[in-house]
Amino acid sequence: MTAGSNGVTHRSVATIVHDIPGRLRLRLPTPLRGPSPADAVSQIPGVLNVAWTPRTGSLLVVYRPDAVSRDQIVAAVESGLDVTVTPGAMVATPVDGRPHLATTVASAVAEVDRGVTRYTRGALGLGTLVPIALVLWGASEVLRGRVRPLAWSSALWYAHGLFRDYALTPPEE
Repeated sequence: MTAGSNGVTHRSVATIVHDIPGRLRLRLPTPLRGPSPADAVSQIPGVLNVAWTPRTGSLLVVYRPDAVSRDQIVAAVESGLDVTVTPGAMVATPVDGRPHLATTVASAVAEVDRGVTRYTRGALGLGTLVPIALVLWGASEVLRGRVRPLAWSSALWYAHGLFRDYALTPPEE
């Protein structure tokens, strides 16, 4: 804890810089006073490995998500080290089951689609323009004689995508 200019005591702030199930990386303020950050979480059942790097202030916790939650680890760090843990700017926070980056990209594309639809007064959207552009590009490649056989790995990948999207996806009611 540090005392501010108004005499109010403030807790140091630690940041979550990487968070996927089973792996959590925190950036802790340095230098730390008191117990080692590794000691604060290594005794929690389900924590498999803890790596503390004082030089960078990095605490890496590898754990079994079925035995311990991220919130339990964060609570142990907060109480054991007297810090407040906050999510970092780069942490992918799921929104509606999708990571933050996917949600951001999807909303940006949706915004462009709305702009195109508005510009064409509802006649066209990205769902129509992108396939048309791909067909025109493909036709121009054929006319220029730049056609090559499709690699087997690409064909397999396309077949996988078609199977996943059309055979494995349950029909909507």
